[in-house]
Amino acid sequence: MKIRKLALIICVAAMVLALALCAGCGKKAPQTATFTMEANPTTGYTWQISQDNEIFDIAEEYVENEHAEGMVGVGGTQTYVLTPKAAGTATVTLVYGRSWEEGDEASSAEYTFEVSRNMQIKTVSAKGAFPEDFSFVPVLEIK
Repeated sequence: MKIRKLALIICVAAMVLALALCAGCGKKAPQTATFTMEANPTTGYTWQISQDNEIFDIAEEYVENEHAEGMVGVGGTQTYVLTPKAAGTATVTLVYGRSWEEGDEASSAEYTFEVSRNMQIKTVSAKGAFPEDFSFVPVLEIK
């Protein structure tokens, strides 16, 4: 009788341990949305990013293109990585312009995202307004 009880306790403990270890099983890792675009802040023009509902943490990085020493006016690549911190819907706006100039909506993009409870990102809509010769159009990648 004592052996059966001990075996039962060991089996129950093993199942509880297995469930505890697998608590994260089946959950997806949070996705990120990454915007990558050409930029050249030496001209005074920079990318500005905003969101209407603070559901993303936004990390920013600018990497200057390789160039000869002493060369000025070199462009590079601007990257924004959006990591969800809450479920919900948000509109993210990217504007390329000079901070001291108002309202140049001709160089902007707007993306609406839905973030699920398990931090998965879905693009609901995307629209942009760029001049025909504008080469700095954002590229979006969701991983």
